[in-house]
Amino acid sequence: MTYRIASAQSRDSSLLALQRHEKSVSDARERLISGRRVEKPSDDPAAAARGERARVNQTRSEGLLRSMEASRTAMSLTESTMGSAIDVVQSARETLISAGNGAYSASDRATLANSLKNARSELLRLANTTDTGDHFIFGGQGAERTAFVDTAGGVIYQGVAEAAQASEEEALPLSVDGQATWMGARSGNGVFETSARVVSGSTAWISAGSVSNPSALELGEGESYELTFTDSSTYTLNRIAADGSSSPYPDAAGSTRAYVSGQTITALPGMSFAVSGTPQTGDVFTVEPSTEDLSVFDALDKMISVLSDASSNSGALEQVRNSGLRDLDQVLSNLQTVRSRAGDTLNRLDGFESRTESRILADQEIRSKSEDLDLASAISDLSTKETVYQAALKSYATIGKMSLFDYIGT
Repeated sequence: MTYRIASAQSRDSSLLALQRHEKSVSDARERLISGRRVEKPSDDPAAAARGERARVNQTRSEGLLRSMEASRTAMSLTESTMGSAIDVVQSARETLISAGNGAYSASDRATLANSLKNARSELLRLANTTDTGDHFIFGGQGAERTAFVDTAGGVIYQGVAEAAQASEEEALPLSVDGQATWMGARSGNGVFETSARVVSGSTAWISAGSVSNPSALELGEGESYELTFTDSSTYTLNRIAADGSSSPYPDAAGSTRAYVSGQTITALPGMSFAVSGTPQTGDVFTVEPSTEDLSVFDALDKMISVLSDASSNSGALEQVRNSGLRDLDQVLSNLQTVRSRAGDTLNRLDGFESRTESRILADQEIRSKSEDLDLASAISDLSTKETVYQAALKSYATIGKMSLFDYIGT
């Protein structure tokens, strides 16, 4: 059987082949211009999938970098603010030390009280520090409103506990828990707290005390010891249980003691302290476990109140000086801890940023290998396709000119 191919059919077939070659050249040129081997998933499904995964990872990493920058700004501001606050508290401490000068008059002490008021105002300003977006750094998770407000009853915290985070994947704080920073120092000497309730005319005061044997400490949460004066030379010791009930310590026979001003009292397990001055019947001195609720503002308010009062006697002045120095030392320790944490966070962010940038570079390389064009190979491919296209053009032109008459007479 003989097959015949019409001239028109042959030309159509050649034209379709020519168009395919032309499109192949056009696609090669477009890839060369764009520099991309994979423009759409159908070009190479596997490579497109790898590139898309790398793109998603890169986008997430770039978002983390922006969050890290925001966190770095907040922690840098926290660190510098803590440095300023520490300077202010140290200055207030020096002012309080000078209040122990026995030659000072009520007017001199009032001047010292004014200095402490200025320190208090400066600390309140620092506690309400804002970032460039007007967010309160020490507002915790409620950084949109003023963190600390000065009221008739003292400074109160309006923020929300815990720090706000810039990311759910990593610890990238955007704020600091102001309650813990400014109102969360440990009370007393950090282990137990001594306090006084004296009657009018008493000049007795109690020292901050110290831990003599940590393993011997017995006080639990809500418990306390009370040292009560029955007259100016005798006191009794009682242990107060968490439910408020009182019992002689260590027992009824041994609970009454003779008082000597300034003598170290070691009758309570694991601790020692001293009571000085001239007590009055009914004076009560308490020893209780430390708590994490010491406010720098409340501590300063107590100092200011006593130093501003012209009627404050020597006992009241010694008590506020001794307790005030103890409290300011605890505040300083707490502020230094917050500052150290901010510094540690900044150091951690530097390492985290370096690792994240490395991941971005790795994802960019994956995308490049999956989607980008090999320039040398692309140029060679285009040259080959153009050669084939030109040959096809010449072949089509030759076939197009030929007809039956070209063969007559041959």
